[in-house]
Amino acid sequence: MFPVLTLLEYAAAVILTLWGALGAIRNRPAGRGLLGFAAFVLLLLLVQLVVGIAAFGGHSGTDPLLFFGYVATAIVLMPLAGVWAFAELSRWGPLVLMAAGITVFVMVVRMDQIWQ
Repeated sequence: MFPVLTLLEYAAAVILTLWGALGAIRNRPAGRGLLGFAAFVLLLLLVQLVVGIAAFGGHSGTDPLLFFGYVATAIVLMPLAGVWAFAELSRWGPLVLMAAGITVFVMVVRMDQIWQ
């Protein structure tokens, strides 16, 4: 994986997690800013998919099913969390995005380990 993209994904997942926690502490529903940032995290994951497909041919020793399984799971997770957070008009909406941010962070860590 590319270090700059990986660090950007780490930072975005941490920001999403903290922003979701702050929204839950303030007892506010997920606003447009938080949902928009969740869409940005999804965009980063889609870029990761494209970069992974492009770079996979020249990289040996990586299990493609495992790596792309993590990428696909993270990509599916973000829209589901976004829809759930949008539909939930209580403090639980931001908590869903917080949990998604934590999950994406762990999945990016695992993708980086698999790629090495």
